[in-house]
Amino acid sequence: MEHSKLNDFLSLYLPTFFVFLGMNIVTPSLPLYAKSFGVSYTLVSLAVSIYAVGRLIADLPMGILADRIGGRRLTVMGTVLLAFGAFFNFFAPDFTWFLALRFIQGVGSSMWQTARTSILADMLKPEERGRIMGYFSTFMLLGSSMGPTVGGFVAEWWGIRAPFLAYFIAGLASTLLSYFFLIEPPRKTHLESHAFNIGYMRHLLSIRAFAIASVASFAGFLMMTGIRGYMISLYASSVLGLDQLSIGTVLTYASLTALLLTMPVGFCVDYFGRKPVTWIGLLLSAVSCITYPFTGDYIALSVAAIFMGVATIGCQQAPFAMVTDATDGEPRGISMGVFRFFGDIAFILGPLLMGVISDMTDLRTPFYFMAGIVLVSSVITAVFGVETYSRRQKKNEHALVS
Repeated sequence: MEHSKLNDFLSLYLPTFFVFLGMNIVTPSLPLYAKSFGVSYTLVSLAVSIYAVGRLIADLPMGILADRIGGRRLTVMGTVLLAFGAFFNFFAPDFTWFLALRFIQGVGSSMWQTARTSILADMLKPEERGRIMGYFSTFMLLGSSMGPTVGGFVAEWWGIRAPFLAYFIAGLASTLLSYFFLIEPPRKTHLESHAFNIGYMRHLLSIRAFAIASVASFAGFLMMTGIRGYMISLYASSVLGLDQLSIGTVLTYASLTALLLTMPVGFCVDYFGRKPVTWIGLLLSAVSCITYPFTGDYIALSVAAIFMGVATIGCQQAPFAMVTDATDGEPRGISMGVFRFFGDIAFILGPLLMGVISDMTDLRTPFYFMAGIVLVSSVITAVFGVETYSRRQKKNEHALVS
């Protein structure tokens, strides 16, 4: 069935905006809300990591379920869990309840993310994946950009729990739009069975492009959750003494910068290829990590956040295009579930690792440690990666044949 531009806007782009708006509304206050229960920095990191545990546990089952029942139903189910998980977290009586509800939201996130990537992979042709993902990422980053500032205002005016109610409203809007407007695309799988086993995971990892994209995704998620989702808020609050509103605006600067670049980077992913955009983005991300310990006030922290926005956008978009190219003909749900599985391992480890290092050392050392990990992943991608699609390369090959 042909998708109109209006339908794509209402069923894919706008719901994505609301999901990421809700997720990022709670970003500035999440570590501080968890700390209000009187726990250590390591336990505070569980507020982010337990969400990823729910995603990790659900990734593979949700991939199988997406192949069996379709992406549309799974999308709606996921947004329902995200919305009502946030609603009940507003009333969380203690840290245990808080973590349990974050876990449920993680399962909902896995449902939504796996279904979304499966639908997009089936909809898009290789030559347009970078460009259309650029459009899609625009709405994702628009929500991510607005979320921290909105969350900062909400927390400043109505208290540290209030952002969870705002998250509920955003999640409910995404649920309704997906239910009424999302259309299931024709599936592009050449395998008859939807069974999953370890042998099939080994098969996917034997595809070099899939494996390299998974390494890049691991590094990207590790940095996103460890630095952006955890360390920046704690560093800004504990070392620089910034309030929640200031922290929210700093995080917004990073997202707004990425937002401005997402469409140009999408064109670069299609024209120059998935591989160079990925490893260069990872290299710049490693450098951006090192800048934070040298910041001493709001202005310097804002500049570091803007640089991070420039650095990270490429290594967010390109790995998805690479892994989609590499799995043409494979069951989309399972393939995307395995790809997301490695990213969600990093989603868990990022805050935990940063929390442990912070408890053992100080709030500057984690930034250096993360820079080293991301740098290694950049080298691995540059040395061992293979190109799956490049319009420039195809033009050059065509010119040689002619």
